[in-house]
Amino acid sequence: MHVLARELNATLWIACNNLLTITTNTTMKKLLLSFPYLFAAFLSIAQAPKEKSLLWKIEGKGLEAPSYLYGTIHVMCPDDISVSPKLKSAFESTGQLYLELDMDNPATMLKMAMGMMMRDGSSLKTLLSEEDYDSVATIFQTKTGMPLSMMNRAKPILLMGMIYPSILGCQPEGWEQVLMKMAKEKTMSVLGLEKVEDQLGVLDSIPYKVQAEMFMKTMYNMDSARLGFEKLVDVYKRQDIQQMIQMNTEDEDFGEYEGVMLKKRNENWIPVIAEAMKSKPSFFAVGAGHLAGEYGVISLLRKQGYKVKPVKR
Repeated sequence: MHVLARELNATLWIACNNLLTITTNTTMKKLLLSFPYLFAAFLSIAQAPKEKSLLWKIEGKGLEAPSYLYGTIHVMCPDDISVSPKLKSAFESTGQLYLELDMDNPATMLKMAMGMMMRDGSSLKTLLSEEDYDSVATIFQTKTGMPLSMMNRAKPILLMGMIYPSILGCQPEGWEQVLMKMAKEKTMSVLGLEKVEDQLGVLDSIPYKVQAEMFMKTMYNMDSARLGFEKLVDVYKRQDIQQMIQMNTEDEDFGEYEGVMLKKRNENWIPVIAEAMKSKPSFFAVGAGHLAGEYGVISLLRKQGYKVKPVKR
């Protein structure tokens, strides 16, 4: 499964957990909890970063105090998440937290729930052959304990998230949860760089037939998915944001959708980031796949005249 597809949905993690307090349907709960396992964590000019770092300081262009940019991974086993002293210091020097989505807004949760189903009335059963559907349904129920028929109209790319606890062998946690907790302790505002409609719109730009085939491929190749995720986590721990970009561009399923999943979103974030930094020092946390490359957030900020430097661990 593609890195950015996994990272994209995963930014909804906290909203999903909050939504569980207002829904009692078991199937809906499990589907909502699948978001964080997906919306994940996606080439070369002078301003494109070459350093290996996840934490970056943003200065210049009239800013009174520095802001910080941090690359997250939305799906990890809790033991793999560690807040370094430098990360904590950078976070505590800022006055507001920006994630990809505003996790404090109850409307985010409701809109997310409303956008989980395929818009054109399609169903997974009609998108796959009868033989493939039956095979996938058997694997899915074995891995999740849920009958696939109960989620037949959900966007296939979202269903993939429900198998990640099985793939990882743990109950995954995301950096968003950690940062939200830190913000709460500091009574810091939590805001979003984009709206839930924007993220769901990205998913709708990928044909449901393509999503269904990706879902089927993942179900048939669970061992490969596990190895792929282990590689992603290894690259992340090495803070090799360039390698993360390479993993995105080499993916055979999502290559033609990289523009809408990565470039367009990054460009849309820059004015929001610029305006936020004017108001107060800010801490921006986005999927690490958004940092590097010509159209990465670091390069785009540098093109706007900001000084963006790595903070070495």
